[in-house]
Amino acid sequence: MIKQVFFAVICFTILFSVQTTYAQEELSLPEGKNIKEWESISAALVVEKRFEEAIIYLDKVLDKEPDNLKALSNKASLLIQLERFSESISLSNKVLKVDPDRISTLTNKAIALKMIKDYEESFITFTKIMMLEPDNENVKNARAILLRDTPTIPTTNSKYEVHAQIIVRDENTNLIATIESTNARVLESIFTESWWERLDETNNLVKSSELEIFSKINPIIPQDDYIGMITFERQIEGYNINLFEVFVPMIQLEETDEVQVQWTIIKK
Repeated sequence: MIKQVFFAVICFTILFSVQTTYAQEELSLPEGKNIKEWESISAALVVEKRFEEAIIYLDKVLDKEPDNLKALSNKASLLIQLERFSESISLSNKVLKVDPDRISTLTNKAIALKMIKDYEESFITFTKIMMLEPDNENVKNARAILLRDTPTIPTTNSKYEVHAQIIVRDENTNLIATIESTNARVLESIFTESWWERLDETNNLVKSSELEIFSKINPIIPQDDYIGMITFERQIEGYNINLFEVFVPMIQLEETDEVQVQWTIIKK
């Protein structure tokens, strides 16, 4: 009896192992007979997030039609999923030489450029899409997020100089502290340059010799009971974009304190 039970347990274990192994095996891929079928199979595999296998069928299409723009663009999109960003950009460029206004391909390129941290080219590409489709909300948001995520650089490496003077007063307007700083960073982007050009167009710049100077006083509403950094920002699609950041010695604040900053920004 014991031997029978033991044998049954062994059989069950072997059967379970075989079933488990079988369940983990990949199903064989269909062959497909023509471009239409290969495209359909590829699309179905994408839904299942089997991106590498989906590319196999796009490659079958491209073997027959090397200049099939739809297949090239779809492959560029899948290469992004596989984090093969440079290859994706190369394919997108091939498509855009033939069809420079293809929205799906421009979007692929903009995303891949962001992923390799080429923020400026990504911004330019997103901007081109917005010129073609001004009401494209997804692209508007994507471009705003790109600007928000673009790292700033020290102003010592730029054409800008920034001087910030922070003035703190108590609830009775008595002066508590005055702090100045030029330890600043700038968003080096066409976006910043465009903002500066608009200042010039609206006569908000003072020009002296080879310099252009912008001045403004802003109130600050601190988020904490101290200040260690202040930002000069613009809002796009609900996202705050920091054009300039200035680091200052830590200032402790009371809830009733009033804070303002005098900005002086110089473009050389």
